[in-house]
Parts: sequence; structure tokens; C-alpha cells
Amino acid sequence: MKKSLSLILTLVLCLTFVAVCFADEASPTTAPEKLEKVEKYLYGTEQPGAMIARIDNLETDVYGHRTSDAILTRIDNLYDNMEGVPSDGSPSFAAKLNAVEWQFADRLSSGPAKTRVEDAEMTLNGKTSMEKSLITRVDNLVAEAFPTGSLVAAPAVLPKDSLIKVKFMQTLSSKDNSKGDVIDFIVADNVYVGETLVLPKGSKGYGTIKKIVQARSFGRDARIDLNFSNVVAVDGSLVPVYVGELAKQQAKTVAGAAGASIGGMILFGPIGVIGGAFVSGQSVVIPAGTYTYVQVANDCNINGIIQTPGMTTPTDAKIPVAATTTTKLATDTTTPVAADSVIATTTVGPETVVNN
Repeated sequence: MKKSLSLILTLVLCLTFVAVCFADEASPTTAPEKLEKVEKYLYGTEQPGAMIARIDNLETDVYGHRTSDAILTRIDNLYDNMEGVPSDGSPSFAAKLNAVEWQFADRLSSGPAKTRVEDAEMTLNGKTSMEKSLITRVDNLVAEAFPTGSLVAAPAVLPKDSLIKVKFMQTLSSKDNSKGDVIDFIVADNVYVGETLVLPKGSKGYGTIKKIVQARSFGRDARIDLNFSNVVAVDGSLVPVYVGELAKQQAKTVAGAAGASIGGMILFGPIGVIGGAFVSGQSVVIPAGTYTYVQVANDCNINGIIQTPGMTTPTDAKIPVAATTTTKLATDTTTPVAADSVIATTTVGPETVVNN
């Protein structure tokens, strides 16, 4: 009896742990969670004060005025416009800002969105437009970044095991780094599902050093084990990644004889460093600029973007006065890839296209 009870308790604890993990990774569902996420996205931190005052401040910054909708509707609209799926089917604020940075920078920044907008305005125009709403400002940036067309939202499914080339942006060393240190890496090539951009070149990646084994006796060199966890999609969502057998094989194929095996990965580049990694005095070093491959852990729904020619980007059409009632894009703009299909990734210049 005691043994059975112990097994039941263990199972309950395991299920509770799994549920907590999934809850941490899931999108926000309650109004306070959505409000907090929007504030952290725009300002970097959750804002103090009563909920009504916080909503008023957000709407004033985002739309240029407050709306008169119910509290829950106001929060939903703010979240959908910033990081979710706007009711008119257009790209979210996050997708537009990411697209602007993708157009002009080698990597997408990860600071507060309000600061990123100001930085983009200074880069393009030498001044900021503080008197305008954030939605108007980012739409103006899109119009400047894509003067011959506009961005259209296009939902897509990035299939499990899709391959992503990634680039290390800082040097890692078994001598200087420690377990738990953050890995600074980015997506090295654009990734498309059909015609839909889902992972822009320069998108930030998240990961840590899993383990470091220092050099030991009998000529055994040091080792660095890395844990790649996520890369950021164009809509701001997180795509879980890992180094699996497909990623190892692709890296080995691309690197050829110049590849270096470090902690179960195959590394290659940069120019002048054979294999992208080397052993110096029995210490392993992975230089900045080194490449490898990761693969997608599971099917991911991403609100991607397509650039369409001959259209202008409206600057005020998506600012709600009351609840937004415009029509979503037709579902035939979706570019799905069946989960059970055979995945072929084709590298064409600086991009990867995922096809059936």
C-alpha cells in the first residue's frame, strides 16, 4: 500500500512539474499576464501602479490616445497589436519592428521595443518622432524600409527538424567561461516557409553553456558542451531548437574536412580558423564568427511576413478608436507544411527555404 501510494505521489509530482514547464513556455492567457508581457516588451520591465492607469499609459504610447472599450478588450487589443495577431490580419508591431531591423542591421536587437524604435529612427532619419504614437512610428519605419511595397501577414508552420544555420557572436573558451554562461548566437541565414519569412537573418538565439570539462591528465583536452534552447521568430515567438543528428550531419556535410567536433557539434568558419574551433594549450576555444547547425524541436506556428510590391503602408489604419472590426486575411495566404511530410531544406545564397 505504501509503495503504491509512493508511486502515485511520484507520478503526481512529475505531472505537476511537466505542467509547470508547459505553463512557463505557453503564451499568456489572463489579462494581467498579457498586460505584463506588453509592458516588458515595450519598456523592458513591468510598470507600477493600478491596472487602469497602466492601460491608459500604454494606449497613449501605442495609439496616441485612450480607447473607451471594456478593460479586458483594451488589454486584448494591446497584446494582439503588439505581439499577437491583430484583428485585421496585418503583421504585429513586433513583426514590423523585426522586419525593419532585418532590412538595415546584421542582427536584430533585443532591448525594449520603445528604445528599438527610437534607435531605428535615429539611424534612418537622425531624429526621433516622440510626438507620434508608436504604431504610427513603426508603420512609418516600415514605409521607409520597404518603399516599393508593404508587409503582409502570412501564417505558416515551420516543421519539426527544419535545419537552421546559426552563428556565434562572441568567443567561448573552456578557460574563461563557466557552466551557465549565456551563449550569444544569431540565425545566420533567412529561413522561409515557401514565400513566407519566418526566421530573419540576425534573429537572436538563446542558450547556455551546459558543461565545461577542463583539460585532464594523459593528454585529454578540455570540452565545452552547449545547450541551444530557442531562436526568435519574426513575430517575436520562440522557436525551440537543439543539436540533433540531422543538424550534426548537415554541419558535417557543409564543413567537410575543415569541420571540428566540439562537445557533439560540428563547427566551421570563420575564415582563417580551420574547423571554427581549436585547442590552445589544451583549452578549447570557439571563436566569434563560427557557424554550426541546429534543428527545430517541434512544429511551430509562426505569423510570418511576405513583402508585396506596389502597395503603400498605412500609418494610422490600425489604431483602434473602438474595437477593431476589420477583416482578417483569408486563410489561403497560409503556407503550411504537413507535419508528416519529408522535409527538404535548400540553401540559396543567404537564405534557407523549407519545402514539402
